[in-house]
Amino acid sequence: MNRIDHIIDPERLLLVWQAPESRSRYVVGELRKDNSEVVFRYLQDTEEFKRASAEGFVCYPAFRKTNQEYRQGVMDSFMRRLPPRKRGDFAKYLEQWKLAPDIEISDFALLGHTGAKLPNDGFSLINPFDNVDQPYTFYIEVAGFRYYQDNINIKDITVGMSVVFVHEPDNEHDSNAVRIEVAGKKIGYVNKVQSKAFIRWLKLYSINAWIERINGTSDRPLIYIFGRVEPAQQ
Repeated sequence: MNRIDHIIDPERLLLVWQAPESRSRYVVGELRKDNSEVVFRYLQDTEEFKRASAEGFVCYPAFRKTNQEYRQGVMDSFMRRLPPRKRGDFAKYLEQWKLAPDIEISDFALLGHTGAKLPNDGFSLINPFDNVDQPYTFYIEVAGFRYYQDNINIKDITVGMSVVFVHEPDNEHDSNAVRIEVAGKKIGYVNKVQSKAFIRWLKLYSINAWIERINGTSDRPLIYIFGRVEPAQQ
């Protein structure tokens, strides 16, 4: 079984909200370390925040004022999205995310690695992999597979299949888009929050990755990729 035994502590995490109607995802906030504190703020001056607001975004329930920076209770609030470490099956939870049971991982890193998703509120936390270099091991979800099921049938995708990442600088929607291919067919994209890191890795290093897990429902299957960023092959 593939497991991650070391996680680099992220410098920041981004709060992403998914609109219930369009299913589009928007970066609406940021958690950043400031010495011993974790600070949360809304990115209210960005175009993504404005588009999210137009689709119905109001706030994250624990932090209702969008023009305010929060320093109190930030980690306590977001850690409620994860099972407590003292729970008897916490090791199984780590295993679900390909983390070794004895891994030393901070709460901040755990939030970013798992995404801290809950079933019904549309929020997640994403590690943008800022300043992360090789060697590095990642475990990510394919974004947007539902749009490409006419291109490749989920039944033709199996665990262990090799994955290729391709930068699309001419993509009309996002010049930083990085598509994900299996057997020469597009199955989706890298999360846009992480695409700049993948572009840098593709230029400087070698990425070896494969399909690690397939779950979800028949209408909305979820595909997860396990990969390693390694020195460039000569």
